[in-house]
Amino acid sequence: MQDHETQIGECTYKLRAANFIEAKIEAFKLTTLLKGCFSASESVNFDIGQLLVNINSPAMADVEKFILKHAVVVDEHNKTFLLQKSDEANTFFNTHRDHYFSFIFEGLKFHFLGFLPNGLASKVSTLDLGKLVDSAM
Repeated sequence: MQDHETQIGECTYKLRAANFIEAKIEAFKLTTLLKGCFSASESVNFDIGQLLVNINSPAMADVEKFILKHAVVVDEHNKTFLLQKSDEANTFFNTHRDHYFSFIFEGLKFHFLGFLPNGLASKVSTLDLGKLVDSAM
């Protein structure tokens, strides 16, 4: 797995690949986010409200820490922030709050798509957070 760079606004986020075992442990934590989200009767239904409740869980907090641990960002003034350091992450995201969820979404795709079957991974890799939110509204 290669390291990855992504641009959000005028900032460049550099995501470093984690080792397999560490990433696998965090990937399994992600599955807890889906608990209670699906119901089946004549068709399968997905409860977005339950997903939002599950996002505010200790498992997701661990996944966020994992993503932050493996990332740095270079801002529009060419200053580098190590996001694993909470003081640097706070300083950066206090100025760039609108980047946070897009960054986490990119981190999720980068670190965990490799665990999905190829066909599903290719569909998820092209997801854009803004378009996803628009379609949910």
